[in-house]
Amino acid sequence: MTGGRLESRIVKLESLRTRPDEMLVVWRHPDASVADALEGVAFAHGDKVICAEWFEDSPPPAPRWYRGRLSQGMTAVEYEQINRTIDRLAKGPEADRTRRGFSPFPSFTEARMKEMSDAELIHALLGVPT
Repeated sequence: MTGGRLESRIVKLESLRTRPDEMLVVWRHPDASVADALEGVAFAHGDKVICAEWFEDSPPPAPRWYRGRLSQGMTAVEYEQINRTIDRLAKGPEADRTRRGFSPFPSFTEARMKEMSDAELIHALLGVPT
């Protein structure tokens, strides 16, 4: 088997494995399509995947899996980009979420939101259908 075919098979097998305790962060430029950012990114049905905007002049980081608190696994610049994406999305109309490629915002009680981790809240806000 050639190296390219082997790598392709490994990527395919990895995409079939769900990662319940991890979240995939995919970056895109502001106003770029969520669908375009996700194209070619390997993940399985049911994985937690978010798509955040990269506001810096440098190229966006490659997609990466995170376990635990995002703020501890990311650089300060990356975490700031997520906060800026959330702020920007919050200012737009709710109907714009699904049109832009995000999952519909789930309904939570205030008590449930207080129990959620930062990663769970971020996924509720920036999650994409998987």
